Amino acid sequence: MKKIIKDALILFAITLVSGVILGIVYDMTKEPIAAQELKTKQEAYQKVLPDAEKFESLKDDKYTNQSIQASDDTDFSKDAITEIVAGVKNNKIVGFVITVTAADGYGGKITFTCGLDKDGKYVDTSILSINETAGLGMRVKSDPSFLNQFKGVTTDKFNLVKDGTGTSADDKIDAIGGSTITSKAMTKGINAAVVTAKKLVSDKVTTEGGATIE
Repeated sequence: MKKIIKDALILFAITLVSGVILGIVYDMTKEPIAAQELKTKQEAYQKVLPDAEKFESLKDDKYTNQSIQASDDTDFSKDAITEIVAGVKNNKIVGFVITVTAADGYGGKITFTCGLDKDGKYVDTSILSINETAGLGMRVKSDPSFLNQFKGVTTDKFNLVKDGTGTSADDKIDAIGGSTITSKAMTKGINAAVVTAKKLVSDKVTTEGGATIE
């Protein structure tokens, strides 16, 4: 009996010390980890909106995780806006970085960031998470030719085509051969970001740091 109590006390002491050590390690590393995560995010933001000097959260967070209202009959019910930050330069909002999760990809959810300037011009895209078929849908990430079609275009809506006529108009986007579902999911998700950015400008949003839209 004494041995059992002794072993239990030793085990308790080991568990207690381990817990204290883990707590100390966590306290020591949480700030560097948070700083690195912030740096990684800032670099991702900068990629899709390079004209911005810094990025700030919006003063009002009502634009995230809300239903997206299109001016036409587009159904955005499977597309979620999960994060929005404003790109700021000289204390003025120059554009937005909008994170979208499109749930109707062939392999499931696709999460990506979209950069749009304050005038509605589409700047760039960065894929954050994707699980499409290798050699087909994954070409959205591995082959820049698809996403490059969106860059530099100002439109209320991008339209996906499958007949190779995408070069005939800026708002027409050629689907990836053999990957129509992935192409459609990406295009609709990007359109969700376009609609959201237009709403942000219309509402004259401000950032937590006080930056405004001219």
